[in-house]
Amino acid sequence: MDTSIVTGLVKAKLGINGTVRDTYISAIVNGVITELEDEKGLVLDGANPYHLIFVVDYVTWRYQNRDGDKGMPRHLQYRLHNLIIHVGIKNLIVSDVLIVGILPLLPAENTVYILQDSSKQMYIDGAWTAVDMVNGIWTVVIA
Repeated sequence: MDTSIVTGLVKAKLGINGTVRDTYISAIVNGVITELEDEKGLVLDGANPYHLIFVVDYVTWRYQNRDGDKGMPRHLQYRLHNLIIHVGIKNLIVSDVLIVGILPLLPAENTVYILQDSSKQMYIDGAWTAVDMVNGIWTVVIA
């Protein structure tokens, strides 16, 4: 993702015309992109306008709330969750794989459940999510 484009869009959204804050905003942009890719495991596509605008909105929120202790706004949480589900997560942490007849009511953390139809499910962020092993790495299946 082109950080200069994100920085420019964040500045436009905030109504900043000068370059005084560019270094700080660029640092936030780099931090957010690194967090989303490395920590959250997202595969961001800079050509996808949904990905781009989400990053712009997330960076803008980070910039505006740098000294606040408020949590992430619900709309950003919702959009992040949708990205995780639809874009896919690389390098899921999986500590156990179990073959089951039905999905448990209380799923174990970091566990992949293989059902009788060979589908693989993992409980991620409060929802059952299809996963699969791709090139030796557990990933969310993109429908």
